[in-house]
Amino acid sequence: MPRDSSSSASTPPSPRGVFPSTQWSMVLNAGKGSESQARSALESLCRQYWYPLYNFVRRQGRTHHEAEDCTQEFLARMLASDWVSRATPKRGRFRTFLLTSLRNFLANEWQRGQAAKRGGGQAPVPLEFSTAGERFAREPADPDLTPEQAFDRNYALDMISHAIDALREEYEKSDRGVLFAELRPHVWGNTSQKSVAQQAERFGMNAHAFTVALQRLRRRLGEHLRSDVAQTVADEADVDAELRHLIKASGGSSSPW
Repeated sequence: MPRDSSSSASTPPSPRGVFPSTQWSMVLNAGKGSESQARSALESLCRQYWYPLYNFVRRQGRTHHEAEDCTQEFLARMLASDWVSRATPKRGRFRTFLLTSLRNFLANEWQRGQAAKRGGGQAPVPLEFSTAGERFAREPADPDLTPEQAFDRNYALDMISHAIDALREEYEKSDRGVLFAELRPHVWGNTSQKSVAQQAERFGMNAHAFTVALQRLRRRLGEHLRSDVAQTVADEADVDAELRHLIKASGGSSSPW
């Protein structure tokens, strides 16, 4: 099969020593730039990664409604206060800042009874709490998984899901939505040659062409993931390590879909 000229295309690398402005670096540098842009960036990050916070609170023995209230109140206070201005680039990763801040909130605020009553603390970003309890109930029981490990796993799975959604949109815009739907079950984790051959036959492709298409899809997923990870670290040197950590935290070889 001829080589797809677009298969090797990716976002051109930044000049050496120049790390492009990202959502998290924008938040950390709020004092040097636009405060409204920094707040918008923080809201975007919170909207995408609120579920790991909810999950962490649930694993502290809280009910669905208590975890909902706590997560809303935590995000509302974080967005309305100067917590983030006290963050430093040394903290590096948004994931680390988020979990550390939540731990402090649980210890110093919520448990002292200073949180709002049910429904009082409303995070100024839309959050799908109506499905959070159901999602939590569907998670496989794993008594060896600590709340911190569960936080990292859910954070990683949310990041992967976000990358998959972006990839689906990309394929649909180029009229390859049907191909994406056929490839998606195989995009994450190990896939046997037998299952690939069977899927290819059902789709009317030979196994080699299907495999090449799958490799391209996985390569694009990797590019999307790398781009998303870059939005949550403050230093270019952290991207690869954070990506490896999240893939490991997600389970690595098993598909979350």
